[in-house]
Amino acid sequence: MELEDVAPTVGVVACAALLVTLGVPYVAVSEPGTVLSEYYASGAVGVGGVAFLAVLTVVVFLSGTRGTADPALVSGIALVLGVVTLALAALWALAVDETLLFNLPASAAWMTSHRWVVVAVAAVVPISAAGYARGVLRG
Repeated sequence: MELEDVAPTVGVVACAALLVTLGVPYVAVSEPGTVLSEYYASGAVGVGGVAFLAVLTVVVFLSGTRGTADPALVSGIALVLGVVTLALAALWALAVDETLLFNLPASAAWMTSHRWVVVAVAAVVPISAAGYARGVLRG
């Protein structure tokens, strides 16, 4: 398997995993209330920007692998989108007020680490995009 074939697939899976990770609290927290909406709205852009960029990056990765766009151009765009996605996720995670997390039910104690899991999953996107760019430019 070639790097330019595997890396975009990893990137698409990472973006999908990021969207699932972002959505888990909506399903898992029994009493979301307004605390969860405040949690997601933290920071300048909130987590909506991260989700939007994840969906956009999937489209970019697929356009490069399906031949509808120049793979070299697409790999560069995917790399920029991946870095910005990671940066927005990190800014959001740092902006979350921890007192919000303590207002959640006791069954949602795992939410204290949720934002860092989002950042960790978001970190896979630029890594896979960098691998895709490397594979395309070497090939």
